[in-house]
Amino acid sequence: MKRLKYILAACSMVAAFSSCKKFLDLTPQSQVSQSRFFKSKYDVDAAMAGMYSGFQQQMVGEAQYKERALFWGDYRSDNFDRFLSYTSINTTEIAMNALTTDNDFSDWSGLYTVIGRANTNIKYIPGAALTDSKVTKDVINKALSECYAMRAMAYFYIVRVWGDAPIWTKPLEDLTDTLEKPRDPASKIIDQVILPDLTQAYALVTKNQTPSVWTLGEGAICAIMADVYMWKKDYANAIVWINNLFKAKGPTGAVYTGTSGANLQPQASWKSMFTAPNTSIESIWSIHWDFLKNDCACMTTSWTANNKPIVMDIGLYNSWVIPQTVASPATVDIRPKQTIDPYSASSDATKSNRDRFIKWYASPVNPTKASTAAELALYYYKELPVYLPMYRLADLYLLYAEALNATGDLNNALKYLNYVHARAGLPAYTAGSAPVANQAAMADAILQERQWELVGEGKRWFDLVRTGNVVKIMDPILRRRQVSAGTPAAEAIGFSDPRRILWPINRSVLNANKKLVQNPGYGG
Repeated sequence: MKRLKYILAACSMVAAFSSCKKFLDLTPQSQVSQSRFFKSKYDVDAAMAGMYSGFQQQMVGEAQYKERALFWGDYRSDNFDRFLSYTSINTTEIAMNALTTDNDFSDWSGLYTVIGRANTNIKYIPGAALTDSKVTKDVINKALSECYAMRAMAYFYIVRVWGDAPIWTKPLEDLTDTLEKPRDPASKIIDQVILPDLTQAYALVTKNQTPSVWTLGEGAICAIMADVYMWKKDYANAIVWINNLFKAKGPTGAVYTGTSGANLQPQASWKSMFTAPNTSIESIWSIHWDFLKNDCACMTTSWTANNKPIVMDIGLYNSWVIPQTVASPATVDIRPKQTIDPYSASSDATKSNRDRFIKWYASPVNPTKASTAAELALYYYKELPVYLPMYRLADLYLLYAEALNATGDLNNALKYLNYVHARAGLPAYTAGSAPVANQAAMADAILQERQWELVGEGKRWFDLVRTGNVVKIMDPILRRRQVSAGTPAAEAIGFSDPRRILWPINRSVLNANKKLVQNPGYGG
């Protein structure tokens, strides 16, 4: 049986490497000797790379147009819509709130693969110290901290996307281990898995160290913890963990501090958070996807004239982007023209420009015309890296403002909202003015700021769910889309069923685990 355990673990690691070339600059192994598995520092590094690669592929995508971070966290929202000329069944279902159990993105299997690798690492990495003196206590603690945090993050995605789910916290390594489990309540997963895992991760991580932006360090653990507490609407604990984040160091070696707008990336170099996050004072944790190491970052949101099935929603485009293209904007916001290219020509004005997402690329700071052929060739999405931010300081500033506002501290909520708002070039909100006059208005202003600042970063859908605004915001947008698709206005149903805020469980997952029950609002 012990031999079987090693074989299964080795097979898992070989599979991890076959799908992640040169990840973390490690040379993939074609074979793993069972007698040496988890026996050396090299094995520990390989196991960690396998875990990170699994999550990396889930977020950015192992194939063209598979960036699940955005399909789960952005594309169902008012940020994006389907591109009618090139839409697919998947994207039509997502944009029209018509999800089915056959939708490719309703499959949680990849996240459970990440969880399985974390489980294996947590169990076996400490044993490597017995056969390799390089596997020190510090090495083990760092690895375990990252594994607990990664397992928590994977479960956090599962809870937010599907709700209730099975819990596995031990590796499957015996032929008698069951692959069928019923779903546990989302609240149980948060309280008995996610929060304890993050608590353990924080206890193990070495404090006040300069982290790599590509891995889960002290700041990233604090950010995830704060996000989880915000999801629970436990604002007091969210505030505690954001303040813990402020004590941590970022990837440049500077402490986040969190005392002013000066702790954010300067306005003039706002784009560097996405093009070079390892050099940004605002970065917390980003996903590294490099063309030379990982092949194409084939994201739907890319800067190229390609047949993409997703575009920016016309409502956001017209209200936020177009006003910045006039000769003298009423107010200047640096973000729209650094987020999407508004000048690319199209014969159809309803589709024009909205598919050139340039946020991840070193585009001109203030473009005034369409991209040239040379620029498009230079920034062709297949040949450039994409560094997808999972958390950055502006995100946490706005969560902090939301938590402060929810606890009645409107003055400090306004302060942190204004740090982000003013960094974008917009005039600061004045205390007591209509947009921030009371708690409800402030909450709306913060939610709006998060949309503008974080568009395309996989946050908007979760923001709408967390704040209870899904139906309020999405119902009129879905009615507009339904009418545009040919439904008579009187027959448009809008969002229709609030139970469909959660995704359905994929049919193949249901077939593989007969103890699962589908989410209400969907067929079997």
